[in-house]
Amino acid sequence: MEKVKIQLKKTGHAFYKILIGHNFSKNIAKFLRKEFPESVCVIIADETVKKLYGENLRKELKKNGQKVFLFSIPEGERSKNQKYKTMIEEKMLKLRIGRQSVIVAIGGGVVGDLAGFIAATYMRGIPCIQVPTTLLAMVDSSIGGKTGIDTEQGKNLIGAFWQPRAVFVDLKYIQSLSQRQFINGLVEAVKVFLTSDANSFLYVEKHISIILKRNQEALKKVITSAVSIKARVVERDERESGERMILNFGHTVGHALENLSQYKIPHGYAVALGIIIEAGIAVDTGKLKISDYSRIKNLLINKMGIELKTLGAYKPKEILDHAKNDKKSKNGKSRYVILKEIGKVYVCKNMFAHHVKDSAVIRVLNKINLANKK
Repeated sequence: MEKVKIQLKKTGHAFYKILIGHNFSKNIAKFLRKEFPESVCVIIADETVKKLYGENLRKELKKNGQKVFLFSIPEGERSKNQKYKTMIEEKMLKLRIGRQSVIVAIGGGVVGDLAGFIAATYMRGIPCIQVPTTLLAMVDSSIGGKTGIDTEQGKNLIGAFWQPRAVFVDLKYIQSLSQRQFINGLVEAVKVFLTSDANSFLYVEKHISIILKRNQEALKKVITSAVSIKARVVERDERESGERMILNFGHTVGHALENLSQYKIPHGYAVALGIIIEAGIAVDTGKLKISDYSRIKNLLINKMGIELKTLGAYKPKEILDHAKNDKKSKNGKSRYVILKEIGKVYVCKNMFAHHVKDSAVIRVLNKINLANKK
């Protein structure tokens, strides 16, 4: 079992652990029995995960002698909204669940974000445990305390920073993912390596065939590396006021594509397209070498199967306009994380995200669309 510790400076709970291993149900029960012996446990899952893992986890937690409730939401990004947040909160209130309670979020990023936001606001804040079941949630959304819901205007525009008390990354869940879900999460690990660790990116390049076959040793290495890097970034910038913005590489365009497609494009696939476009912007502005850009495209397109034709459904100006709703936008202008080289981002005057002229973004989008038609 691997352990990664996050040490925070500004929150009341100074640190928490991310545990990476196999078959953690008993470990979760033991942790809750030790840390929250008198608390009511509220498990939140989507309907699929509820059947696969939620019921078994409820049975395991009930052995502690604690009250355990299990609530579910429909699967998918469209459930990450105010409607389902209010629905669960009303159920909790009707059951007279008070402040002496703990939320256990078991599922992918949608469940983790929604459950974490409920924990942040219910009774002005109750503890939350994250149990990610998708690769995307394991390497990204379960770590760092960013919680929230979507609106018609864009993704994650309403939310809070609320750090979990622990994260249990159980590798057994990966085997139940479809290949599409698996690649959806692997993109986020690649993103982390592109911004922060050239050696880990090289490892993925060299071992992509066995990673895609879900070799356990290779996967554990990739996940542990991605988690460790994100943990260090979160420690230095918990509230995303500076360096943590680098983890949004590919997300300015990625979130725009998700919103335009009404979330028919999965998050990781949208981010992959965002990475290709935003790395293209870095080339266009003279910051990134063509050779590095070619490596990025080769991994994402040729090895991982990301299809550029998805972009053809949207006009460049549509993508640009939706990108301006991104949280990093400033004075109505979208900002982008600019790659300097594989493993490093461009930083100027301590700024980690930068305004790029609309004409440059349109030019890159047109160039990619044109190349895809040939």
